[in-house]
Amino acid sequence: MQGYNASVFAYGSTGAGKTYTMLGTEENPGIMMNSIDELFVTIENYTAERDYKIKISYVEVYNENIKDLLTDRSDYLELREDNLKGICVAGVTEIMTTNVDEIMRYIRQGNR
Repeated sequence: MQGYNASVFAYGSTGAGKTYTMLGTEENPGIMMNSIDELFVTIENYTAERDYKIKISYVEVYNENIKDLLTDRSDYLELREDNLKGICVAGVTEIMTTNVDEIMRYIRQGNR
């Protein structure tokens, strides 16, 4: 909540439960939903003191290839060093968002 980026990685063999751990179900939400909910609760508590800008990107890393899950592009992306951002995924989609429902819509889109 002090201006830093955050990423969550799930790593493991096929069938180990990565998808369930990250997404969960409607009755038993996973890490993503719980984290997003907590993020917006915390933002609500600090709204009077600070301004927030939330952007979402959603990528898959598989066999050392990076795929942008929020676009129809079929090419793979590359890690690059940017003078302002530091190490980043070049060309990744970044979408401004303002609420949990909107983020979950993008996650469902990416999962398709």
